[in-house]
Amino acid sequence: MDTEELTRKCKAITIREEDKAKITLEVNLKNKKEQMMARCLVGKALLTKGVNKDGLKAALQQVWRTFKEVKIESVGNNIFMFKFAKEADKKRVLKGGPWHFDRALIVLTKPRGIGDVAKQAFTHTSFGVQIRNVPLACMNKEFLQDLGRKIGSVEEVQTDDNGDCIGEFARIRVSIYITQPLEKILFLKQEGETDIPMPVVYKRLPDFCYGCRIIGHQYKECGKYQGQQRENLPYGSWMKAITVGGFIKRNQNKERWNYGAGKSDEKSACSENHSSPQ
Repeated sequence: MDTEELTRKCKAITIREEDKAKITLEVNLKNKKEQMMARCLVGKALLTKGVNKDGLKAALQQVWRTFKEVKIESVGNNIFMFKFAKEADKKRVLKGGPWHFDRALIVLTKPRGIGDVAKQAFTHTSFGVQIRNVPLACMNKEFLQDLGRKIGSVEEVQTDDNGDCIGEFARIRVSIYITQPLEKILFLKQEGETDIPMPVVYKRLPDFCYGCRIIGHQYKECGKYQGQQRENLPYGSWMKAITVGGFIKRNQNKERWNYGAGKSDEKSACSENHSSPQ
């Protein structure tokens, strides 16, 4: 019986007031518990199947490469507590995401209060996004912040040493509300002119639904899925930004495939969603 089911059954039992077992958490003890929680993160793996703790621990410790070992404990329903020995490790992991396991997103957050799991919200994750086709005259920090707010809460607009944003595309880091569909394109309206489309792609985007653009399930699990072939779905892997590392891996795998000694394109694309930063 999982924790949620046990909680529901307990709430359904009627108990006389004098029989209720209550423990008061003293202020000093509460402060100590909150200090302990300050060294922790809680995370949820958005998988419809159960997550193996040992597998998760091995994968994350390999890519996080923290100075001290991170203690990882399961608290049920694919939710895990990560206890860090060093504050610097915790900050680096939190800022270095998004992180994946088994091609699914791990939503990390700071625990609230003393760490009541039921009160943790696994609804936001930070992504690096690239906005393509932005006019050169609009490549300034203020305008790009306005663009980023159409996607989520802006955390950073990437600039050069002079504070300029000139480049092939705009690079912005935003905190995204992951229970909502991902933005795929923005439009710049001009009076008397055709609207300018500005596609949005996401760095290290995990598997998501090609039917509704929501992270956390596959298209065959979606209520909007009507039996279409994958290539006929409205969205796809083109919403994932190809980094330099991913581009090299993809081309290497294609070359091996052409010579009959490698993996298919579909498998090589999966390698771009590995947990390691890109």
